[in-house]
Amino acid sequence: MHGSYQRKLKDLPLAGQSVVIRLTVRRFICGAADCPRRTFAEPFPRLATPYARLTSRLGRALEHVGLALAGRAGTRLTAQLGFRAGRMTLLRKVMALPDPQPARPACWEWTTSRSAAGRPTPAS
Repeated sequence: MHGSYQRKLKDLPLAGQSVVIRLTVRRFICGAADCPRRTFAEPFPRLATPYARLTSRLGRALEHVGLALAGRAGTRLTAQLGFRAGRMTLLRKVMALPDPQPARPACWEWTTSRSAAGRPTPAS
């Protein structure tokens, strides 16, 4: 072990009280000579992403509020729910989301009366 440092993460409120998780992160030294990183920190992938100040749960909640309301209405809702977030925070959360996958286009032959050769079939 090389050392440790403190990390503070905001989480969803509990019983109307704001929650801050104080996390002690350990740093380790890599003993391999060919390792490009000499030291590395202990990861917490289920709790928060690296460099994040919010837990994953709070981040998802902000994404949902941002998708539903965004802007000032979202800010008012988050204040009522007990975790304050500014309108730009909500908009940044929404803009960081990946674009939704487009619907799979239907096959041309399934939606029209074309033959396998791609020519229209004669109407009878």
